[in-house]
Amino acid sequence: MEKLILAGFAFLLIGIALIFAGILLSAASGRANVEGAGIIMIGPVPIMFGSKRLLLPLALLAIVLMLVFYLLFWRH
Repeated sequence: MEKLILAGFAFLLIGIALIFAGILLSAASGRANVEGAGIIMIGPVPIMFGSKRLLLPLALLAIVLMLVFYLLFWRH
C-alpha cells in the first residue's frame, strides 16, 4: 500500500513538473495558442471537458481508466 501512495505522489510531482515545463516552453517560443482538456473520474464515471479536438483521445483514456477501475476494485 505504501508503494501505491509513493507512486501516486511521484505521478503528481511529474505532472506538476510537466505543466511547469510546458508553460516555460510556451513562453519561450512566443506561441500563445494553447489548447487543453481534462477528465474527472467520479468512481467509474468520467466527466470530460475541453477543446473538441482533444475529446476523442480523452474519451479513449476514460475507457482505459474505467477498465482499470473495474479490474482493480470490482473483480473478485
